[in-house]
Amino acid sequence: MSKVEWAQSDYAIGLDFITQNEEQAKASALLDAGSGVTVALPAGLPLYGMRLYSAFILSPILLFILIVAYFLIVFLFSGHGTAATLFMVISGCIFMLWGLGRVLQVLFSVRELFTRKFFTTLSKKGVAMHFSRWHFLFQSQTAIAWNDVESTRVTTALFLPGLLVGIPKTTILEITAKNGELLKIPFHPKNTQSVIAVIGRKTQSQSGTPVQWPEE
Repeated sequence: MSKVEWAQSDYAIGLDFITQNEEQAKASALLDAGSGVTVALPAGLPLYGMRLYSAFILSPILLFILIVAYFLIVFLFSGHGTAATLFMVISGCIFMLWGLGRVLQVLFSVRELFTRKFFTTLSKKGVAMHFSRWHFLFQSQTAIAWNDVESTRVTTALFLPGLLVGIPKTTILEITAKNGELLKIPFHPKNTQSVIAVIGRKTQSQSGTPVQWPEE
């Protein structure tokens, strides 16, 4: 079985399991999908499939966020108003941005609008990332067989989709293949060490390469 074939097979197994077990997907970022496939979900990050009507619902909220942010920046640099007025306007804008962010989080939890279709799979053959070019511009669909793994490290990087929920940088488990290919597994920056540790142990047991953690 070629690399593309086993990666597609693992994805189909993972997607079917997630669809049939939504409650488990809500409760854990790591799922045993059966047939030797483990699914790593990007829990807490806005990485979901979006239908056309989902975009129509989402676009007014994003537009309002941009308007509030623009108004806040213009007011800050205008130099008008007293200190009290400045404080009230800034506080109001920040509160509105926070509220709109919470609305986005609620919307992203509605599976009829935003489906769980982007994740990483780990199986007996290797590890594969299944994301969109909107998430990772150059390498969104990468698969690496275990015997081709060169190194594994934990890093942080700018993650543009995270801006939707106020997370511009996120934690990434980066796996490098011997041919230079990169595979990135994104995680929410909070409470991810235990999840990464589990994936790291699985990766090390299969490929023999230890995970390199960033220096404190």
